[in-house]
Amino acid sequence: METISQTFDFGRFGKCLMRELKLNGKAWLLRMLLMFGVTTILLIIATHPHHISPEDYGALQSEGSFLISRLCAFVFCGLGASLFMKNMTSNGLRLNSIMSPASQLEKFATRFTICIVFVTLAYLLCYTLADVVRVMYVRTQYGDLPNLHFFGWYSVMRMAESKWFLWSYFFAMQMTFVLGSTVWPKNSFLKTFGSVVVFIIIFGFIAVNLDSYLGPQGSRVISHSACVLVKYWIANYAPLIWSAFCLITSYYRFKESEIINRF
Repeated sequence: METISQTFDFGRFGKCLMRELKLNGKAWLLRMLLMFGVTTILLIIATHPHHISPEDYGALQSEGSFLISRLCAFVFCGLGASLFMKNMTSNGLRLNSIMSPASQLEKFATRFTICIVFVTLAYLLCYTLADVVRVMYVRTQYGDLPNLHFFGWYSVMRMAESKWFLWSYFFAMQMTFVLGSTVWPKNSFLKTFGSVVVFIIIFGFIAVNLDSYLGPQGSRVISHSACVLVKYWIANYAPLIWSAFCLITSYYRFKESEIINRF
């Protein structure tokens, strides 16, 4: 006789996911519509032909699309990740989550799927639809400009110099807001964002002073080639290490949240 795992079962996970979507589906749909509307407005503003010549519109279009795609990805996907512990912000929501007949790993995977995977896919869809509306608006108002064309999220992503940097740092940003949500379930986005700004200021100060010792002028301490190698490894693998730390820490804080009513 087959026994069902008490740690993780795909059947229970699917039911838990459907339960979450049924309970909060309308709220997530409204957030998606807001995401689409704001992205569309910002895209139109950033790529508006203003008083430039038609020949220069291609550069304006590329720069505006690139800027808005990064800005909206940070804001909306960060907001989505900061809602990771939304189901623990009140006694009623907490009780409802505790009464769900699923393991803590399944509940964690459910929140991760909704707040990270689904929100990211929803943003990519919203950005693509927003760019379609942008092209239609510009074509209606200014005619068929020579360099006017549809970008979409994939074309904008190709503008990045390194796809690895793009996705690794993007995922690290989401995991940071997930961890922040387990620390501050209420007003998580603003509190996490403020903490990140302070951390960046401190880290930037340390990095600038450390560079004087590890840079070309500090070759007495470490060779320049070794310095470049260290910087390369930090830039490439620090986001993954940080993401793993945030994910593991968030999971254990998530487990404790159902036992200890710290909120």
